[in-house]
Amino acid sequence: MRDITGLERLLIEGVASRLAPLEASGLTADLERAVVADDAVQGARVVFAIAGYERPSCKGPHSYPVEIRLSDADGAELTAVLYADENNRLYELEIIRWGEGLPLAPDASSARFY
Repeated sequence: MRDITGLERLLIEGVASRLAPLEASGLTADLERAVVADDAVQGARVVFAIAGYERPSCKGPHSYPVEIRLSDADGAELTAVLYADENNRLYELEIIRWGEGLPLAPDASSARFY
């Protein structure tokens, strides 16, 4: 397990800022109690654990209704997708590189939320 990085925090907070107030406050509360439980795909996919929350056996996460686009260090286009579990709790962040390979070093300053 590890702490959430600055980039991961920025992306989650950006999604929360575009949600309805109740859903945003739930996501923000989860963020404050979350750590990264699994990042086996080195920055491309991270799974979160929330202190005091026992996650149900996942029946399929769903994405939050916010599109995130950003650039990689070499200028390649990236898309980030934030997922919730069946109870609408913070679950996973995926960063997709539209090209070959895994994300190199996503540029946080290029993040755009739609």
